[in-house]
Order: sequence, then C-alpha cells, then structure tokens
Amino acid sequence: MKTKLYIFVLGFFMISSGLQAQLFNKIKGKIEDKAAEVVEEGLNAGKKNKNTKSRSGRIQLGEVMDFNPADSIIYATNFSRTKVGSMPQDWKTTGSGSVIPVSQIGGNWLKMSERTSYKLNKSLYYPEDFTVEFDLLVAADKVDDLSSLYFGFTKDNSLSRWISSNNIWYTELQYMNNNDVVVSSPSADIYQALNYDLETYANQVMHIAIEVHQDKVKIFLDGNKIADTKLFNREKAKHFFISSPLRQNHNSTTLISNFKISVYKDLLGKL
Repeated sequence: MKTKLYIFVLGFFMISSGLQAQLFNKIKGKIEDKAAEVVEEGLNAGKKNKNTKSRSGRIQLGEVMDFNPADSIIYATNFSRTKVGSMPQDWKTTGSGSVIPVSQIGGNWLKMSERTSYKLNKSLYYPEDFTVEFDLLVAADKVDDLSSLYFGFTKDNSLSRWISSNNIWYTELQYMNNNDVVVSSPSADIYQALNYDLETYANQVMHIAIEVHQDKVKIFLDGNKIADTKLFNREKAKHFFISSPLRQNHNSTTLISNFKISVYKDLLGKL
C-alpha cells in the first residue's frame, strides 16, 4: 500500500513538474516573442525613417560659380557699328566673314566662314590677370553637322593657316561627337578631354568666359567650369584666336558676338 502511495506521489510530482516546465517554457516563449516583436518594430521604424529620408531625393550639393569677371573693359564689340554684310575692321581673318543680324536672338553677329580663323587686328597688352567673354551661336539643324571649333591664345598674330601651329593653348568643341570637349596646352604639355553636352546648343547661345591669373586659366561654358589649370607655362598672353569648323554641312554656320576683354581696376595703372 505504501509502495502504491509512493508511486502515486512521485508520479504526481513528475506530472506537476512537467506541467510547470511546460508552463515556464510557454511563458518564456511568449516573452521572447514579445521581445522579438519590440525589436522588429524598432527595426521597421528605423527602416521607415530611412525610407522616408531617401524619398526626399538625392542629397543636394551646392553649386559654386567662381568666375570672377574683371571690371574694366579694354576692348569690346557687339558689331552694332559694323555695316551688315561687311567684315569688322578691327578683326582679321584667313578667309572671310560678315556681320549679320539674328532676329530670333537679337543683335548683330559675326558669321564665320568654314575653315577660317579670326584674330584682332590690333595687338593688345594683356596683364597677368584678365578675362575674356563672348557669345557663340551654332545655327544648324543639329550640331553634328559641324566639326570642331577652336578658341584660345597663340604666340603670334599671323594668319597664314587655318589652325596656328604656334598655339599656347586652345579649347576644342567637338560638335561632330555631340558631347566631347578638349582643353590642350602644347606649352604646358596638357591634354584634357571631357564630356560636355553640346547637342543642345543647336540654335542656342553659349556664353564662354575665360579667367586668367598668370599661368592659371579657368574656362567656363555657360557657367560650367571645364578647366582650372596651368595653361600658359610662363608664356605671355598675346593673341586671342577663334577658328571655325573645318566642316559646316547643310548650311550650318557658327557666329560670335558680345566679345569683350577686361582687366581688374587695380591693374589699370600698369597698362
């Protein structure tokens, strides 16, 4: 009888212990599940905040236009005093050119002939710090109807050939490739090729700005800086040139206007 009672009591405690263990495991599981839910909610909240931030768009970077135009003009022309159809007297060329009005844009423009270079007749004294600005217009159905246009500085003012072999530095707008630009300085042994969208400039004005500080040159196309480097290499700035494309198909052409060269006021006394 005692043996049966012992077995019953032992069995009861074993069953009770098992129930307690099951209950404990059940409670433990619920606690762990709740903790996991809290962690998951926290992670989801983090993801939600992160996604909310990402939906606001790419981080915005400030644009800095650091062209510093000189304030005292030493030469300027918009060809308003040149008879329409004539070549401006203060410019010379390897071929021909003529001033024409462009009614859709306004003002007079120098229409450049194919495969022709242009320089100022008068040699200017350039100080160590100055700026050059002008507007360039491509009249064409599409820019790849033209080959490359060049502008820059040469060592002499002769016009014996289309592209001078005495270039100090030049910028090449490769219209035939739609988005290629080259800045090169034989003097400083620099050749820099970069992408710039030229395709959009069919029948649209591009403002070109050049800022010179001794050997260093900054070049801007419509406010976008494409060069900021040493291009003169102790060569004296003497003669600006611009050379029209070798090829201008389908009656396309290139024109310039609003040309000016300026120096900084504090240097005027040195001219």
